[in-house]
Amino acid sequence: MRRFLPRLPTAVVITAAVFAVLASLAVGWSAAPLNTADETAHLDYAIGLWHGHLPVFEQGLAIRPPFGIVPPVQWVAQHPPLFYALVAPVVGPLWDGGHPYAAVLAGRSVNALLAGGAVLATGFAGFRVVPRRPAVGAVAAIVIACTSMLLLVGGAVYNDLPNTILAALAIAVGATALRRGLSTRLVVVAGVVTGLGMLSRASFAVFVVAVVVALVLAARSGSRSAPGSRSAPGSRFWDGWGRLVAAAVAALVPVLAAGWFYLRNIALTGNAEGSHPEWAAEHLHRHTASASEVLTDHDFWTGLFSVFLGHLAEDGAWTWLLLLGPLALALAAAVVGVVRRAGRGSAGRGSAGRGSAARGGAARGGATPARASSIRADIRADWLVAAMLAAVVLLVVVAQVRFTMSGGSAHARYLLAVMPVLAIPMAIGLTGFGRIASSVLTVVWTLPAAWVWFAILDLQAPVAGSSAVLVVARVVTVLAVVVLALTLVLTVRLLTRKAPGVLR
Repeated sequence: MRRFLPRLPTAVVITAAVFAVLASLAVGWSAAPLNTADETAHLDYAIGLWHGHLPVFEQGLAIRPPFGIVPPVQWVAQHPPLFYALVAPVVGPLWDGGHPYAAVLAGRSVNALLAGGAVLATGFAGFRVVPRRPAVGAVAAIVIACTSMLLLVGGAVYNDLPNTILAALAIAVGATALRRGLSTRLVVVAGVVTGLGMLSRASFAVFVVAVVVALVLAARSGSRSAPGSRSAPGSRFWDGWGRLVAAAVAALVPVLAAGWFYLRNIALTGNAEGSHPEWAAEHLHRHTASASEVLTDHDFWTGLFSVFLGHLAEDGAWTWLLLLGPLALALAAAVVGVVRRAGRGSAGRGSAGRGSAARGGAARGGATPARASSIRADIRADWLVAAMLAAVVLLVVVAQVRFTMSGGSAHARYLLAVMPVLAIPMAIGLTGFGRIASSVLTVVWTLPAAWVWFAILDLQAPVAGSSAVLVVARVVTVLAVVVLALTLVLTVRLLTRKAPGVLR
């Protein structure tokens, strides 16, 4: 029976994903329908796609909802259609059948499932980025599952989550290439991920670049650093010119899959992003700014990185510790790791004379050179993967600076694409200081993060006059709390068990 049960790290990721689904459902089923103009525009896009056409900015919305906020134009028409294609078959028939509120709840429920998918993808990425410490992937899943902005979006009809899922998978593909080398299957997956990614949001271009560079710099099949990995048939081809072929696949598939849509944006608006800065300046009071103005604007940084703020607009300053605390711990853990590695290196050099004969015998047997080569491959992969994560975060911030310079807003939703990237070093920080300390840190971090989610909920009054919906929201909230408790129990068990490779 035990062989059919998931391993403990995987079980933590699964329960964290279930919590994210339930928590997002609680948000969506307890909130007023179409309570933002953006949600109404996203729903209109999906229903229009169900009817066989793409929206146009100037034509406004095709639907006339009996509730909620309606924007004056279709201001999400610039987004590619992947998310809307997923939602359209669910919301379209309900809307056409005269059930607008049910259509909203159904769309929010689909997004709740996507929130769970984002947690699963982040956990998987963590396993690939730090393969020798499965606890990192497990805790990274908890981190993103308790990110209040993810749960807010998961409880609304918004298009950010497919981008988040595919961003996590792109990081997993890049880390796998840098650590294990290339295979035909990995190249195919890379093409699928980059192609779908550019059909989710234009900002995914950053992750396309990351995947392409990782494929070019991929490890050779003989130097794969993942435990127990083997060279796949045909992998020798990918060690040479095949790397360029792989990079070309990852770069060209998005052009073939999504290029038509961005050409449409250019035809309609004059730019690939499909933005309308003149209209935004006139009607939304947004204006262009210089790079220095954006970079020195306090509201830019607090707006973009407030992913743990939830609805705590006034007294939520402490929530910045939820983001910055684990990152600071990760930096400290990295410094400790470098010092320890240097100490081991010094000890090894100091004992060179005493063990020269034994090492000479090992070298003649080939064990020592092989071990040294493996260590060098591991170190190279560690640095390249770390550089990939840092570069992705930097490039996303740079892209957001450019967007804000042209009149766009800095919203925490736009950072969801890099939350899987940030969640991994945050998990490294939470799990990097021994079994007991790591357990305490993870639990102490999770409880206030989950409380921010709970503070979002309004479970007192019926939503849209439906007491049944309120009952569902209350039941789902209780289930979410139970699942979160189970997740923490499994996590503590994972972090405190005496098993090689979990924390070290």
